[in-house]
Amino acid sequence: MKHLHENIYVGGQISAQDFDALAHAGIKVIINNRPDGEEPGQLSYTEAAKLAEERGMEYHYLPMANGQPLAESTVHDFKAVLDATTDPVFIHCRSGMRSSVIWALGQIPTGTISVDEAIAKAKDAGIPLDNARAMLEAVVPA
Repeated sequence: MKHLHENIYVGGQISAQDFDALAHAGIKVIINNRPDGEEPGQLSYTEAAKLAEERGMEYHYLPMANGQPLAESTVHDFKAVLDATTDPVFIHCRSGMRSSVIWALGQIPTGTISVDEAIAKAKDAGIPLDNARAMLEAVVPA
């Protein structure tokens, strides 16, 4: 788990054993952007939602299949979750890349962060977003 921006932390796929550590670290909200069944043995969102609930955390399943077009509703719903809380939020997918892109796509149009800032923050968290620059620049307000 790496700090991305303000109250947001990012990481890769989590296992059942990670939920206690996330709760202990103060995470109150989890956003899962990884579709079920992407990899054998991956924790399903229903199992993860139950583990989160048992620890008093909110859990949101907003999947984005790797290499597939991103649904506009995913960015909207992701941003709505972030806007509704000041609590620590953990966002994840397989590596953290998709989650970081979705985060940036929701923030850049509002002017709260620039493309360069989003790429730099992700890089500091170990997530290389340079290849997503064109996609991120496409949402810069005119």
